[in-house]
Amino acid sequence: MSFKSLYEFSCGLNQHPVLLEGVLDVKAALLTGQDELHYVPVDLDPEISLGHIKQYRVPTGVYSETQWVTEIRYFQELNMCWRRFVCCKELMHVFDSANERADSALKFQQLLDEIEAPLPASESSEMYKSETKTKWMALGVLCPDPVRAHFKPRWESGEMSDYDLAVDLRIPETYIRTLMSDRYERVLEILTR
Repeated sequence: MSFKSLYEFSCGLNQHPVLLEGVLDVKAALLTGQDELHYVPVDLDPEISLGHIKQYRVPTGVYSETQWVTEIRYFQELNMCWRRFVCCKELMHVFDSANERADSALKFQQLLDEIEAPLPASESSEMYKSETKTKWMALGVLCPDPVRAHFKPRWESGEMSDYDLAVDLRIPETYIRTLMSDRYERVLEILTR
């Protein structure tokens, strides 16, 4: 159940944009034991949240085992690039440890409170820290290092703008500078240990 396995899988795809639905999500589900995965457009307040994950178990029969159902719920008015990023970021929560999961109404409210008014880093909950981690994970699998290495010289030379690269990668333009920064390599090294 390791993010490293998903990242290595993404690196081996040799494609851009990296496909989320039907490729990355299937592999993530296999790595983490998700039996069903659904994307659900919903009416959210985008000032509060662009998306969230909901996981639950359902019985498969009267005396049988239960299955993990994972719903990635996203704000229904997102454009394609934001939808891909938000859905991928929420999908990365399947790799969360037990203390990183907002898996109850109380924990979900605590997380929303922390997002609204963040605590000092040393006081932040593991759930809140996971929000940052999953953004980096999403960037890593949507633009793995081989893809990034292909585009970085063209972006650095000015041949490609932030917008051009965002369109090619199908991710929000606001994340391009982060994706091309030195922090990308440092953070991905930490996440793939």
